[in-house]
Amino acid sequence: MIKPEQCERLTRKARKTLEEEYDLGAVADLVLDAGRWGIRLDVSTTDEYRRTGNSRVGGYPDLPEDLDWPLTEDGVPMTFLAQLNMVDLSPYTPNDGRGTLPERGMLYFFIGRVNAAYPIEHRVIYEPSTHNLVKREPDGVTALGGEPTVAHAVTILPNLEVPTYAYIDVAALNEMYNASTTVAEDGSSIEGDLFDRYLEFESDWNHPSPLNWGGMFGYPERQQPDAEHQALSYIELGEEYNGSEQECMKKLTAHYGGDEELVWEELSDTLLLLKIDTHDAIGFQWLNRGELQFFIRGADLEAEQFDRTCCSIYSN
Repeated sequence: MIKPEQCERLTRKARKTLEEEYDLGAVADLVLDAGRWGIRLDVSTTDEYRRTGNSRVGGYPDLPEDLDWPLTEDGVPMTFLAQLNMVDLSPYTPNDGRGTLPERGMLYFFIGRVNAAYPIEHRVIYEPSTHNLVKREPDGVTALGGEPTVAHAVTILPNLEVPTYAYIDVAALNEMYNASTTVAEDGSSIEGDLFDRYLEFESDWNHPSPLNWGGMFGYPERQQPDAEHQALSYIELGEEYNGSEQECMKKLTAHYGGDEELVWEELSDTLLLLKIDTHDAIGFQWLNRGELQFFIRGADLEAEQFDRTCCSIYSN
């Protein structure tokens, strides 16, 4: 888990940044209370495949000899995205109950063709052992086609991620800010472009480096705070989300025996297992420089049921 001293250091840094660089000290408590502890994933050096079993993004995976390369429904090899060694991740597992990863083993991510349609065909594979792995290449062109992505070793860091555009409580933000607004000599309040300043802070804080290619257990990029509705609808109902939260809630409530409170608990326990940004150095391009998102229910994560996931793409 993330060490307490690391949490304290990141929290102090975020508060100082809010106060001193963005003049948002008045809303620091609200922002930090809504923060999600997670894992930040950066590229390190180009991976030359000198060893197997390391955490890697892009390129080719190290797979058990008896594991078949995942195929799409059309029989096309899926495209490999990343392999994450649980030993590398375990020191940074969130300590707020939002993610419980296995202590050992390897997690692999593959996808089929990418388009604006939802959902995206994919496979998330968990292998409990990292012994006897072999570098593997697909038998033919993969679903994404084009040039192979460039393999990079992965740097793994603890992360405190603040709410993105769709997930920040704007009403509460304004209320808290207005309660401490400075009054000018003419009697007018000095509020300024509060939301714009928050979005600038969010962008700089959540994406502090061009090395960053992804993260786990944080916030997804969205226009509406409905990514969890979309994912739970697919995982539990086997249905595509049509954009109506109200209709989705009705169906989920019926699925859970009329217990709406249980639905909200399940939604809050639907986790962003992995998000992958567009990244030129690796060769990831998700439509209009978008973000690829994998979701999983907390109960399924704890049970290591990685076949129950949802993959979608967000793009402006």
